[in-house]
Order: sequence, then C-alpha cells, then structure tokens
Amino acid sequence: MKNCDIIIPIYNAYDCLKPCIDSVLENTDMNNNRIILINDKSTDERVLPLLKEYSNNPSIILLENEENLGFVASVNKGMQYSPDNDVLLLNSDTEVTKNWLTKIQKCAYSRDDIATVTPLSNNATMVSVPKSFFPNNLPDGYDLDSFADVVEKASFKDYPEVPTGHGFCLFIKREALNIVGLFDEETYGKGYGEENDFCFRCLDVGLTNVVCDEAYVYHKESQSFSSTKSQIFAQTLKTIYRKYPIYYNKLDNWGANKSIDYLGNNINLELGKKYNNPNILFIIHDWGDLGGTTLHAWDIIKKLVKYYNFHILVYEDNIYKVYSYWGNVNNKTEIHYNSIDSFSQNNFYNKKYSLMLQEIIEKLNINCVHIHHLKDHYFDAIDVSKKNKLKVILTMHDFFFICPTIHMLYLDKQHCDNPSVDKCSLCLNSKYTTINRGLNFVNRWRTICHKELKKCDLLITPSNTAKNEMLKFYNDLEIKVIEHGIDIYKFEKFFNNNQKYFNVACIGVIGINKGRDILVNLSKILHFSNIKLHLFGILPIALKQHKHYINHGQYKREDLTKLLHENDIDLVCLFSILSETYSYTLTEAVACGIPVLAFDIGAIAERIKKYNLGYLLPINSDVRTIKKEIIRISKNRQEYLEKINSIKNYKIKSVDEMDQEYSEIYQKYFTNLDLKPDYIYIKNKIKELSNKCANFNIQHDFNIQHYNQILNSLRWRIVSKIKIPKSISKIYRQIK
Repeated sequence: MKNCDIIIPIYNAYDCLKPCIDSVLENTDMNNNRIILINDKSTDERVLPLLKEYSNNPSIILLENEENLGFVASVNKGMQYSPDNDVLLLNSDTEVTKNWLTKIQKCAYSRDDIATVTPLSNNATMVSVPKSFFPNNLPDGYDLDSFADVVEKASFKDYPEVPTGHGFCLFIKREALNIVGLFDEETYGKGYGEENDFCFRCLDVGLTNVVCDEAYVYHKESQSFSSTKSQIFAQTLKTIYRKYPIYYNKLDNWGANKSIDYLGNNINLELGKKYNNPNILFIIHDWGDLGGTTLHAWDIIKKLVKYYNFHILVYEDNIYKVYSYWGNVNNKTEIHYNSIDSFSQNNFYNKKYSLMLQEIIEKLNINCVHIHHLKDHYFDAIDVSKKNKLKVILTMHDFFFICPTIHMLYLDKQHCDNPSVDKCSLCLNSKYTTINRGLNFVNRWRTICHKELKKCDLLITPSNTAKNEMLKFYNDLEIKVIEHGIDIYKFEKFFNNNQKYFNVACIGVIGINKGRDILVNLSKILHFSNIKLHLFGILPIALKQHKHYINHGQYKREDLTKLLHENDIDLVCLFSILSETYSYTLTEAVACGIPVLAFDIGAIAERIKKYNLGYLLPINSDVRTIKKEIIRISKNRQEYLEKINSIKNYKIKSVDEMDQEYSEIYQKYFTNLDLKPDYIYIKNKIKELSNKCANFNIQHDFNIQHYNQILNSLRWRIVSKIKIPKSISKIYRQIK
C-alpha cells in the first residue's frame, strides 16, 4: 500500500477552508500521508494568509498558481508533484471523519483491479446517503462524527462497483494514473466531467471504480464554481456523451436501477433500531402515486411514525415490496419478495402469498394489520393475520368489495344502484374477456368478500354514504365512519365586482369517471354566455381553447388556492359520474372559499347537503341543464352569498384530529407486546437488493436531461407506471 497525497484545489470558498483542512489533520494518519494545498489564484484576499499558516505544518505542502488554471490543471499539477504516491482529490467544501482515509485505502487495495474509490456522503449525487441522488441533512440527534459511526456500523464492506467515481472526494491509485494518464486538461478546462472521463478510461483498460461503503465525507457542494456551474456542466455533458455513449447509457441504466440504494436502506435500518415502537403493517395497492388512498395512508404515517413503525406491503414492478418507516419518515427501508404466480384467472387465495405474509409478520414482528386495499393482494391477508392472533383493521376506500371494477359504474356510463347479479355479470363481460358470466363470478365474489369482511375486527369507511352503500349488500356488518383529515388553510372568497365573466373551474385529472365528456360538451356551448370555463389539471383528450374555455394545465397542490383566486373563480364543478366515498378535491375547493356544483350522488353530495357548501343536480343532467344551472347561480346573488357564509363556518377536519382517532384504535388493538423485529433478517433482505439490481438491465436511449439531473444533485425522478393487478387480479387487466 502506497502513501497518499491528499490534494485540495482551492479557489476562494474561504469559510469552508479551515473546517476542511482541520478535519483532515484531525482524522488522518499524517505520518504516512500528506496534504497538498493548491491555491488557484484565489481572489479572496483572506485565502492566501490562511493557507500560509497551514504551510508551516511539515505534513502540508502549499502550491500557488501564478494565474487561475482551473480545477483540472490544478489537480494535474498536484498529481504530478509526487510520481510515486497514490492521490486523493478532495474538494475544499468537505469535512472528513475518523479514519476516513484508512478505510478508503483498505477498500482500494482489496482488489488489484480497483482504480478509483469514492466514499459515501450526504450530498454527492449517486453516493449520497441515506437517499441517493438527493442532498441529505444529518439525521436529527446526530452530528457528523456520530452519523459517520452509523455509516460504518451499517456497512456491508462489499465495496460495490460503480460506472464512475465522484470528484468531490476521489481516491486514485498511482498505478491507474500510470496506465491511463492524468485528467484531460485540454478538453475539460475549468472543471466538471473530468473525473467521469478518467473513470471511463479506466474501464477501457479493465480497471474498475468502487464505493467505499464504510467511509463518510460531508460535502457542502461546489462552492468554488457555483457562479459558472450551469454553463460548464451543460457543455461537458455533450462532450462526454460524444466520447463515451456506451458508458453513458450504462450509467443512466445503473442510476435508474437504483443499484446502490441498498446502502442507504441499511443505514436507515441502523438509524431506526433506536426506536422501540410497535410495528403496524399496512396492506395497500399502490405506494408510488399519491392517489386518495395513498394520500390518506401517508397522512397517518407522517404524524404517527414517531410512535409506531409502519411497514407497507405493496405490489410493484411485478413483485411484492415492503417499505418500512422506522420512527421517522426519513428512516425508510425497502425489501423485496419474489413474484407470485397463479394458474387461475379468478384466484381469491394463494398459498405462496400466504407463506410470504407469514414470514413478514414473524420477521418484522407485526403487532397490528391495517388493510387499505386488497387489489393486487389475496384474501389470505386477513386469514394469515387472524391465524397469528393479530387484530385486523380494514378501511374501505372504494367499492372494491361490492364490485371488482371498484367504481360501480355500469358499462362505464352510469352509477350502479344496487344492481342485480345478472346486470353485474353483463357489465363485467363487456370489460373483461377472461370472465364467463355462466360461472356466476359476481355472486361468488360477494360471498367470499362477505365471509372475509366478517373476520375483520374493525371496518372503516370515510363517509356515511360509503357505509350505507356497503350495507345495501352486507347488511350485517358493523362499520365505523372516520372522515379523512386534511391539512389545508382556509381562505375567504373575495368578489371582483368588475369581472366580465362568471368563472367556473374543473380541477384534477378529468377522466371519463370524473366527467370528461361533460366538460368537453359544456365547453362547446358556452358561446354568447357570461360563463368562462377553466381547467386546472389534466384532460386526457385534446380540446381546443377559446375565449370561454381555458386550460391552465397541471398544477401543484400547494398552488391551487393562488390559481383559483388569481383567476377569480366563482364556482368549482365536480362532475364525477360515480359515487365517491370521499373527495379531497371538494375539501380543497371549500378551503379556497368557493362553492361547489356537483351531482346529487355519493360523499360529495352528502357533505354539500349537510353543510350547504354548494349546489346539486340530478345525476342524469345533460350539459344544457348544467349550463342553465350555472347561469342561474351567477344571477342569484343572495343564494350565492348564503353558500359563501356556510363555507366560512364549515370546519375542515385536520390530519391531527384524524390521527388521534387512529392512534387510539391502534393502541386498543395491539396484541403482541414483543416489539423487536429480526434486524438480521431485514439486513439480509436489504443485501439481496444489491444482487437483484446488479442483474437488472434495461436498455433504453440515453436521456441527457435525465442525466443532467443526476449529476447536478437534483431530485431523481422515476416515473410511476400503472401497475397490473395481481391477485384476484388477472381478471382486471382490461379495466378502463
């Protein structure tokens, strides 16, 4: 093992220099290694005197550039200073931790073919932990040294290979420099991309780049080049891609596959061990898109996670996954289970699913099960839980247990009101080629649903409407109504007496179930009226804009109030043609102080009638009737003001209020007082992810914007895709 020169190129960033250099001196064996400080003609007059103070240390060498050479030329100068030593390039905006270099050197010499080593960091794109490709704050209750201890303790010490190292802290063996040469000074000038180019050249000669997963270096990020970073980076991306398109494709795939996320996973597990909380299992159909069910579950978790560990069982990417939150929403782990096949198209139970769930309950030491949805799951979820003497809570967020299409929308055209089995069979036959109505599937579906629902210890719906709909089919069930809470600030509606139009808005994703055809047809008959129709959201079909119809496009939830008020919206229309069990959109509209027009059906109508929050129309109303009602509303000022006043007095239930109800339920239903999960089992399951990711390779075109996000430490976005149902499941593949 060779001695190492720690090369720190410096251009201004005065406030970072002393913490950086002091941390190296304090945490490094300076008898066998040395520091080379390179002042690249800093313009900050405070820098040079500070560096000269350090140059009195025999382990520190100070080099001064007569002119500003840039990062690449400066580090090349440092790497040439000693022809024999290994080198470590260290940004001046870093702080190192105990034994950092010793760990990195041990990693570097664990294999002969290792060329570069990069440690883990809080903010270094692909090697950021616990969450890769995101800047991470130090966890609450930890300082730099104590968190570095957690990283070391959690380390697998398996030094995973990566396509490229990261220049914030890059160890390079002298042998690699002798083989592939120095950084490409001519091409990369002032910096950015030079370490990627070097690492790709190492790959070309059979060397490799690895991560030292037991070393941790804190990074404040690129203060030296902050003013010119964007321009330099954009140009170097094009250059590197032109030189190494194959490696860039591999790098993009590697990043998309989250190939070393298991390291952050295991760190989060280590952080979570200090929380001796009960373990609650959520079973749900989706954890990627924030639909109503997922949003509700997340609202419970984010407020109660300090008291309970939450484990989410979900079917994603054709396998089952468990996401766990250990006493803190940031302490998240992920483990995977194999896909579960079934021969039957209409499978209600599955032995492999049952065995998997049994393993999860035992190893995670589950104390209570809360089912939010069984789509993509099996009814074994209830039976296995009861076999383990666990209490089962089941929230019915929709009408899945009445109709496998979930929506109770007959032939995708109208709401079903207690339909006959024959009518249900006809509807299912029109949608799914795999169902034979002669098998009387609907009758069997409801028989099994009824049997399993009766086994649950608590059934919950978010509205009386949903409860009453369920009781039409299962009149012996006991159902508790717990309305969803939402954290949203209420505003008052202010009138603009000078506005020319009565402004009406549709908000959200307006699919066929949410009144797509109504919106389209209404927009076509608004000419010569005082109505202007606004869309804030998504309409799945193209619709030409005109002076009476404006599509504002997608919006962020937090911006909705501003958008509605800036556009003087007077009325929000919720044209859902099915019976909603709850509606966050209604709550958002009312929080903006704006009355709502909807059909007299479902939970939306229930709240509008109960609290006088707006106006209702018969479910079969055509667009001319709707237009006529909007015009009537616009002219009846006194009635409108009454609605506004009712909205002012309406109290929106908060998430805290809702969570208090659920916390009391969980406390009542815990049956197992032994709280400690099998951490060794979980760690081994996390470790399995490294092998799965290493073997997972999807070929796709390189996306320069996508890669730009990665290397700029911007949020790593994986586009969620519509999941294919699994369990009872295969029969629903053609759901429209």
